[in-house]
Amino acid sequence: MCHTVRVQVKLSKSDQTGVFFPGNHEAEMCYGGEADLHKHVTGCKKNPGHKDFIPLKDFNESCLPSRYHDNNLMSETIKALAALTVQVKTKFTSLERPEFYPGTLVPYPCYNDRGRHVMRLGTGRVWRVDKYTESECDGTCHCAKCQFSATPSKVLWKVDVLTARHVVFDDSEARQTRCVLGFDDNKSPVVSLDGWKVEGRSDIERDWCRLSYVTCDLELVNELDNMCRRFHDLCREVWYKYMVFDDVDKLTVIVSHPHGCPKQVSVGQWTHRHRRDGWWTRYWYTTCTCPGSSGAAVYRIGCDGWWYDSFLYNHPHCGSNSEGNYSGEYLY
Repeated sequence: MCHTVRVQVKLSKSDQTGVFFPGNHEAEMCYGGEADLHKHVTGCKKNPGHKDFIPLKDFNESCLPSRYHDNNLMSETIKALAALTVQVKTKFTSLERPEFYPGTLVPYPCYNDRGRHVMRLGTGRVWRVDKYTESECDGTCHCAKCQFSATPSKVLWKVDVLTARHVVFDDSEARQTRCVLGFDDNKSPVVSLDGWKVEGRSDIERDWCRLSYVTCDLELVNELDNMCRRFHDLCREVWYKYMVFDDVDKLTVIVSHPHGCPKQVSVGQWTHRHRRDGWWTRYWYTTCTCPGSSGAAVYRIGCDGWWYDSFLYNHPHCGSNSEGNYSGEYLY
């Protein structure tokens, strides 16, 4: 049973400027391995019982305010987002992690774990798929199947995943990071991609990261590429229809893997934003998150969807502080 969000009306914009100080990050740390996860779920202090998370199989338009009940447009858009949402599992902490966030004395996540093999879980979203040339990827595919093959594929594809920088910091972590697709419930068949590198456009201060994975699975990349395009087209359609309500409802949806669990949908509102240098923004929202949600796409209905980029970027979820849950920085 979904609980319909009660939206407030005529909320005014609340742009803030000044220095941002990070709070608690929301990557799930598993010092005892995956065996820790059940303990983290049952002992969660942020959202005991997790009643505001909706399992993906239970999500439908009745979970949204009535004005968004429109021939399944919104539910199809959010299900497309869910299809691109992945669990990010890394098992190494880079020696290069800084002691503090840039320009602050706020401790940077996992600094004390540098060099250790500690499992860290977050969430990400498939952003785009591109074909690689041999020269761009050392000539042959090094996906899990090809690593142990005498004839690795020379036709390979790059799958880019967006997440938070504190989830996967650099190449040394990326090489020991697995991206799990299809984890919709505990019975879902999943596909795993092994990490390769962190793309150069990743940013520690804005706390977002673009990971690259490689695969020679043409069926998988066709499916992901089609879904990326579908999500982008649906977001544009939603934007044209609902942009007038962006600053009224401020409706914000997140699909994530809290505590490493199967995909959960949470619905809330963005409350205010921090603007820097005119373009860069960071959002706060009531949308429910937990450890394990770091890196999940923050989808602001009626606001995201018209991007100039070839595929849609979303602000990644990063953590929470005294003002609420907040995202990383991105444009607008």
